[in-house]
Amino acid sequence: MSLKWSRFSVKHVVVVAAMCMTLSACDINHTNSKDHSNTSSSSNHEENLIKSSTSIKTLDYVAGRTFLPEDTSDQTQKLNAASLQYVGRYHTRISCEDAFADCESGEAEYILNLLPNGSAYWNVVHFGRVGSKDGAKSAAVNQLCPTLNWKVDEKERELTIQCPLSKVNFYFNLDSNKKLVTNLEKLLYSDYGKNREFLEQNYFVPNQAYVLTKE
Repeated sequence: MSLKWSRFSVKHVVVVAAMCMTLSACDINHTNSKDHSNTSSSSNHEENLIKSSTSIKTLDYVAGRTFLPEDTSDQTQKLNAASLQYVGRYHTRISCEDAFADCESGEAEYILNLLPNGSAYWNVVHFGRVGSKDGAKSAAVNQLCPTLNWKVDEKERELTIQCPLSKVNFYFNLDSNKKLVTNLEKLLYSDYGKNREFLEQNYFVPNQAYVLTKE
């Protein structure tokens, strides 16, 4: 009886030990699987964060160059030393009461960038309540003048913005503080009236000589 009980006990101990080992192995596999899942999840989360930050950086990069071309390689040999001092960003505020602002109500900021490679870029930013037609004319002019060039005549104290595609020019007088003052008379009556005709047909004629200040 004692021998049988001993054999029975040993047999069950072996079975119980085997079950414990199996359960331990399962628990380890489950833990490893869980750890692997967590690691994979963490890895995916980090990857998404990287993609997100890259996307944000890209958007910031684009937003910071709203008014500038993608390629602004230095080609300063096109401009003389006297002209280079005018390189920069100029702006002025225009009331929407003047059609030249291209908006229905509020005001707009007219922005002009003069780059060291001799090219120029402009835009109009609207403030206040934005109407459905705001900026429509500006977009049309951008199509008619996809590229702009600029040059300075120090003798005449004049800066000219040229639109090669439409063959029109926009004139500014240079004051002592390097501000750009719209030369309305020359804008409207020089070049056989082509500039005025261009504005009347495709945009608006300004009702005053706006002054653009350099930032």
